[in-house]
Amino acid sequence: MKGITVNEALELLKGHGAILKAGRNGLSRIIETVSVLEVTRYQDWVRGGELFLTTLGAFPTREQVYDLIRDLSRAGVAALAVHPGHNLEVMMDDRAYQLAEEVNLPVLVLPRSIPYSTVFTVVMGAILNKQKLLLEKSLQINTYLTDILLTGGGFEKIAVSLHKITNKPVMITDSFLNVLALVGSNKVSAGDFSKEALDVLKQLHSSISADDGFPQEGNLGIRTYHRPTSIPDVQLLLTRVAVGQELYGYVVTPAGGSTDQEFDISTVALTHAATAVALEESKRRAIKRAEEKLNMEFWEDLLNRHYDSEEIIIQRAQNLGFELKGKRAVMVVAIDRFEDYYLEEGEVLFRELKNLLCKIVEVSAMSRSKKSIVIPKSDGVIVLPHIAGEVKAEVIKSMLFHLAQEITAEVNRLLGKITVSIGIGRCCDRLTGLAQSYREAEQALKIGRRVKGGNGIFDFQQLGIYALLLSFGNKEVKESCRESLAKILDYDSANKAELIKTMEVYLDCNENISKTAEKLYIHPNSVKYRLERIKEILGKDPFSNGEEKLYYYLSLKALKVL
Repeated sequence: MKGITVNEALELLKGHGAILKAGRNGLSRIIETVSVLEVTRYQDWVRGGELFLTTLGAFPTREQVYDLIRDLSRAGVAALAVHPGHNLEVMMDDRAYQLAEEVNLPVLVLPRSIPYSTVFTVVMGAILNKQKLLLEKSLQINTYLTDILLTGGGFEKIAVSLHKITNKPVMITDSFLNVLALVGSNKVSAGDFSKEALDVLKQLHSSISADDGFPQEGNLGIRTYHRPTSIPDVQLLLTRVAVGQELYGYVVTPAGGSTDQEFDISTVALTHAATAVALEESKRRAIKRAEEKLNMEFWEDLLNRHYDSEEIIIQRAQNLGFELKGKRAVMVVAIDRFEDYYLEEGEVLFRELKNLLCKIVEVSAMSRSKKSIVIPKSDGVIVLPHIAGEVKAEVIKSMLFHLAQEITAEVNRLLGKITVSIGIGRCCDRLTGLAQSYREAEQALKIGRRVKGGNGIFDFQQLGIYALLLSFGNKEVKESCRESLAKILDYDSANKAELIKTMEVYLDCNENISKTAEKLYIHPNSVKYRLERIKEILGKDPFSNGEEKLYYYLSLKALKVL
């Protein structure tokens, strides 16, 4: 608040003979400056927050006075103080006062004995004095909170400090609305306050758009919202803390107080507390990034077998707090159309999306075993589910598949348009096997997406011939397979035909024409015709013997994965 209320100004001017004639409901308006209005062309320089002094000499007709009252109210002017000038009475009739009452514009009537200079001195002196007091209090609060941060404070200490300053309950949350600190008061318990505050905060959070006052990249942005609660006459101050386009969290406390001065102090204290929260969160994120870097270096070495000694890698795991004993398999959860979503959403929003995905995967994996490990990667998440030693081998695949199903279902439910695909490697009981399981999970993901598209769950051991092909796939094999089918590929491309598909399905169905027709939704005669065309184009019968059939079958499958 940059000024004083109209009511405060009225109390100061009453001793000089000023009286309130209209606009009692607007007495809480804030006067930020005092100015004189004695010209008819005022619309372009009215900014709001003014206490205008006028004799109305420039407005000789009643209609001009009525228009003036409407214009000033719409522009957010704090109040109008009318002076009689050389006249015995001010130039306003009952209709003007009634109109001012309707639009809640306070109208003060000044006596002839009070000059404008006195009004300027009294009101501006009060505004400057209030700003001086607020500045001094602001510096005290800033010093207090800075000392807390420098002595290793934290969110809890920031909340307690804000509570001591305002004597009101305080809640601090992160960007996901998880409560980081909560302090109650003598009148309101922490539990009651948090329930009400979170309900209001969730409504606010869901309604804030990406362009709602976020600062430029790297700049701190603090914005406070007033929101009503389910409790009559109780409002909340909700301060959003952001750095650039990235939301850091919220600080929430009840609004209002017994005096306007108290309200000002609460607002100032809240702003400083929000700044302290931004600094604390920045520190926390920096520490987290450093830890993640160390962790990622470890997982990079472990999953890619970049180590010589199993003893050393076990020691590194223990130093980082990872328990890797027992059976484990590797699952890779990858966002479908990763690059498209990144380009659509941008770095900040995509990072939030990745964080949400990690949370979803973490909750699902940890619900089965607290020893499960979740590792972020560029386009998704790596999961190392922990498998108890007593679990039988034939049950493990079913457990992993059910976990994958739960993850995809939760992603579909919570992330809307985002889908994921999951690759599953085989289970192993030694660290040295994790690298192989990771490669298998990645290959399963790669093959599954090529063959069946996204939004799927792919187990390496169930990919059959595709896994075999990928295991020895290379450029020469790929070119050889494509060359063997080149004539049919060219024919399909030129004629928009489906001879390649027909050939594959025919071999999948053990050369059963009826089953092939059923799968392709065509008549058996059409299948026979297509098979004859294939023979004509190749210049030979690709189904004449076992070796020919195997060669072409492998070539057809290799086209999808190599």
